Amino acid sequence: MVEYILVVDDRPSIRRLFAEVLANAGYESKQVGSGDECLGYALSEYKPSLILLDNNMPDIRGLDVLQLLKNDGFAKDIPVIMISGEEIEEQAKEQGAQGVLIKPFDIYELISKVRKIFE
Repeated sequence: MVEYILVVDDRPSIRRLFAEVLANAGYESKQVGSGDECLGYALSEYKPSLILLDNNMPDIRGLDVLQLLKNDGFAKDIPVIMISGEEIEEQAKEQGAQGVLIKPFDIYELISKVRKIFE
């Protein structure tokens, strides 16, 4: 398995920010702008080690992507941290998310949650 973090957000500026923060913390990442692209990577031989998944996207909501991932035999073990400006923590954790970041969040909180997944 290729070791990288998949960042899923429909806004390019947010994807760039995540890429920079993760690189500065020593992590490799790929960035995609839609739930469909996320599923494409997660269900391929290049599946990520962790997914940072925005909830509010135009094509398919992050919680719906999370449900699809957790119901798939190949992708169900990929840890997912949901990201949202809405209070979705309870629902996300019920659906199998390992964590939730509520926007706006501190970059140190992001790195802390990522490191915890890889411990």
